[in-house]
Amino acid sequence: MYNMIYNTRGIVLRQLKYSETAAITKIYTELFGLQSYFINNVRSRKSKIKSNMLQPFTLLELGVYHKEKSGLQRIKYADVLNPAFGITSDVIKGSLAIFLTDVLGHSIKEQECNQKMFEFLMNAILELEALRGSCANFHLVFMMQLSRYLGFYPSSQSSAHDCIFDKREGIFVPVRPEHPDFIVPPLSNYIIHIKNCSFSESKNLKLTASERSELLHHLINYYGLHLENFNKIKSHHVLEAVMG
Repeated sequence: MYNMIYNTRGIVLRQLKYSETAAITKIYTELFGLQSYFINNVRSRKSKIKSNMLQPFTLLELGVYHKEKSGLQRIKYADVLNPAFGITSDVIKGSLAIFLTDVLGHSIKEQECNQKMFEFLMNAILELEALRGSCANFHLVFMMQLSRYLGFYPSSQSSAHDCIFDKREGIFVPVRPEHPDFIVPPLSNYIIHIKNCSFSESKNLKLTASERSELLHHLINYYGLHLENFNKIKSHHVLEAVMG
């Protein structure tokens, strides 16, 4: 039975229409990890939690009821921490938010607190909102940094001769592996640059549209080698179409 209200911050990942008046919203919370919340009357004028508060990458201050092992939780109240206007009003940033929340939805499974990952995601969203100029490489840096919290961040140990990236092992090697999952120069060199790049520096990466697309497909494949069912992701096609 729901009785105690917990205060927690949350990151909206996805909103699913449940009925004409209700929605189920996937939110990555600070206290409980990934949770699904049933929200009634979300499209009603009188509702305190409105549909426009549940856009991808909106940051919320929440009062939630929490029941262990429950498939659906409930929200008592929600206040927006970032109106996310800088994301939703920008076609590129909005497309990035949709793609990256899709990445998170296919990557994060645990229903438990992970403070370091939560803080990383909060910071990344604020960086995306604040970013001026091109954000065309933001998703590449995001996926690279996220892999650190998912447990398969590429090894930093390499030498001048280790120029081929082995995606299965997450390491740089001097000769081609005997399997097909690797990246050769010059794209493998960009993997090193992306590893060492901050969000604000991502606009300084000099990539052609073709190179960017190829690197994205390599990163999706890299995730798919380390996460079950990740290769089912499709939203990158929309992102690439928007970016051109």
